Amino acid sequence: MRTTLPALFLALLAVPLPGAPAPKKKVNLLVNGSFEQGPPLGNWLPLNPGSKVITGWVVTRGQIDLVGTHWTAAEGKRSIDLHGSPGFGGVSQTFATTPNKTYVVTFMLAGNPDGTVPKKTMGVSAAGKSATFTFDATGKTHKAPGWKKQTWRFTATEKKTTLELYTLMKNDNSCGPLIDDVSVVEE
Repeated sequence: MRTTLPALFLALLAVPLPGAPAPKKKVNLLVNGSFEQGPPLGNWLPLNPGSKVITGWVVTRGQIDLVGTHWTAAEGKRSIDLHGSPGFGGVSQTFATTPNKTYVVTFMLAGNPDGTVPKKTMGVSAAGKSATFTFDATGKTHKAPGWKKQTWRFTATEKKTTLELYTLMKNDNSCGPLIDDVSVVEE
């Protein structure tokens, strides 16, 4: 097999120069983005607004479920159903930011497959901006919830920013959008 000159040139560009600094890995500004640190847990644990038992996070709006073995998490062993048992809730975390800098939020989204409404809708907000995300749980199972990576950007306006992820649904009060593996990095 012959290597063309352009292919060889591109391969050489990918090799770092000796003594060159390695590219900086972007650090997740959130604590416990996969919800692994918190109370002992079996299938799931309902948590009410104001609860801070998930390290780094505060439950907002209404009850949520911290989920353990009930279905396969996207990352680690835990995830969150934004609908409690029952409830229409959310979670938030406040972290340091630099005004006028852009930040990238990523998270994994799925839907509780046990519900009667397969289309799940949720919101994400930070720095006075928000976005809506949807997931169709049709045909999904506990072993294969169909996690999908979602991305959203915002520009910080203050030295501290609160990120909130929350349900936008008003039906199927025990089976909502599922979230896991949440991160925020400076762009």
